[in-house]
Amino acid sequence: MDNLYKYRDDLARLVQEINLRKTKIAVPSFVSQELADAYQTCRILEEYLWQYFQEDISLPQITEINQKIDIILNRFKEEVLAGLSQEKANFRQNVTQKTSDFKNIFEFSQSENLYLSNMYTRFISENLGHKFENIAAISPKVFIPEIELGIKIKGVDLIIYDRNLLWYTQLKTKKDTLTGSQKDRTISELELHPNRIFAAALDMGGSWTISHKISQAKNIRLLSGSNFWSLIDLNYNMILEKVALV
Repeated sequence: MDNLYKYRDDLARLVQEINLRKTKIAVPSFVSQELADAYQTCRILEEYLWQYFQEDISLPQITEINQKIDIILNRFKEEVLAGLSQEKANFRQNVTQKTSDFKNIFEFSQSENLYLSNMYTRFISENLGHKFENIAAISPKVFIPEIELGIKIKGVDLIIYDRNLLWYTQLKTKKDTLTGSQKDRTISELELHPNRIFAAALDMGGSWTISHKISQAKNIRLLSGSNFWSLIDLNYNMILEKVALV
């Protein structure tokens, strides 16, 4: 069978080959049916990534990094402003039409500011989380299947190449993002891979949802703030300053 890397200039064919070949990957008994596709996709994708990361992993010039981060954060600002405006319009339309099925007591009581404050916080956090992934993708040590190939892999936000190892990584905004049920699911998703990282883009103190005891037992690296960004050769303080100015 020919090497996947030969299709690096034909991404449509590359994705086609990945989808074709992954079905031939045997799934171990410890992998649930729900995660079988993620396991198979990652194992076949590794063949491509080993060569992908050998090409050129030199970091762009600092001016180029700055420009790319500014573009990403400007897009974040535009999307947030547009999204918040739409949420407000939706609220005002819904309160005049709904007689049941309210999302919460604030919508029921037509308390616009209280309702929107909760929606705004969630909307901003989710959008910012995606933008942190975009910033991480600036690093030549990072591969994001959804951005590069349009392939969404359950439990994998990005793959980091470091010291000849591929690290399968979930990236959240902060340490305590997960709920209890999400924590168990995240652990199961990361356990599919030999090298795994649970990362927080920001280090705002507080404790991890996945405790250090559990992370050690499950062999999951916990990285936050500068520890995460330095792994992919990006400056955490610079990113933090830019986010604060948005």
